[in-house]
Amino acid sequence: MSQENVEIVQQVIDTWNRGDRRAWLELADEHVEFFPMRAALEGNAYRGHDGLRQFLVDVDEDWEYIHLDLGGMRDIGDQVVVLARWNARGRGSGVELHTDVGIVLTVRGSKFVEFRFFSDPGEALEAVGLSE
Repeated sequence: MSQENVEIVQQVIDTWNRGDRRAWLELADEHVEFFPMRAALEGNAYRGHDGLRQFLVDVDEDWEYIHLDLGGMRDIGDQVVVLARWNARGRGSGVELHTDVGIVLTVRGSKFVEFRFFSDPGEALEAVGLSE
């Protein structure tokens, strides 16, 4: 099951990077909870498919693109930790951002049920009981 979860997470990242929003949504459980990086500041999560659709609207307003370059994945049972480079360009400013991030995805069945960004990759590892 663990390898399957890693493959599902790989699909989640790949569909995002390809811009295939429909396929990305199909990989999400209907009761998904999504915590983007700004959720840590604002305390807001996006819930369910309607929440993910709103997230996509919000992202498109703020960013010309967001792309994740994978640095590695660690399988922790029903969770997968992704270490990645977050690359984006602000829509209004044109400013490009490149930063290392950690992501924890929880997978059940063939869907992700939680997707949580961390601005510090070490915090993502600590969230699942690992260290760098």
